[in-house]
Amino acid sequence: MAGGTDLWPVIDLADLLEVLDLGAVGPGRFRARNVTSTLPTTLGSQTLAQAVVAAERTVPHMAVQSLHGVFPRGGYADREVDVEVEVVQSGRALATVQVSFQQDGREHARVLVMLSVDEPDFLAHGAVADVPGPEECADLPCALLPWEVRTIGGAAAVALDLAGPPTLDVWMRCEKAPDLPGIARALLAHASEGFLGPVAMRPYPQAEMIRRGGRGAAAMLSQTITFHRPFTLHDWLLLRCESPFAGAGRMFERIQIFTRTGELVASVAAHGLLRAAG
Repeated sequence: MAGGTDLWPVIDLADLLEVLDLGAVGPGRFRARNVTSTLPTTLGSQTLAQAVVAAERTVPHMAVQSLHGVFPRGGYADREVDVEVEVVQSGRALATVQVSFQQDGREHARVLVMLSVDEPDFLAHGAVADVPGPEECADLPCALLPWEVRTIGGAAAVALDLAGPPTLDVWMRCEKAPDLPGIARALLAHASEGFLGPVAMRPYPQAEMIRRGGRGAAAMLSQTITFHRPFTLHDWLLLRCESPFAGAGRMFERIQIFTRTGELVASVAAHGLLRAAG
């Protein structure tokens, strides 16, 4: 039974980790290649992951706290990309940098990143998740996420010929990647993009999509990620995904990311393009 995740580009984990190893060419300047996938364009998810790495290498005594990326045009997957980091502000506790992605002098993505140092709690609260654990879920094959991914019902949960609510609980872990905080943040930034389309389209079975003209253009326009607490991808994380709005050729999604113990460690808001074919 085909699922919505079949539409995702196919990538390899080793290749993704390699493109995160940015080559320094000067202060705040890096040269990188793009991950090899089944698409000819640069993946926005990879761009967000590289922005995490570029920001933390430019301000090494801090960690990314939040990032907001916009993607005004597509990049070319088969060309190297110039990554430039501008430090907007840097203080004792917080720093802000702007990361620009360019090919042949043409910018195709820009990410505004806030970094911070660890600080003690003053107030402390957060949402808590209580859902079936990964052991109670089935594998959800996701070409964009080359690691373990599970959900209730497995691939059937996003089958194109079935309808469901615009929500999805997904467990994931990646034990093959280095267990480093910066890599964990980068890979989570990459992972959070992929569920925008599948969750927004869950209420509409394939027959209804065809009746409406068929899925045409679909692309990420902007995405905001906030990291609340440290986490490891060597243990399961829960992504609680919901699409509270779709209309006017756009789709919007929110994701809350929890540890196995129910602690909220990150939040995502994403805005995308979704138009009928033709």
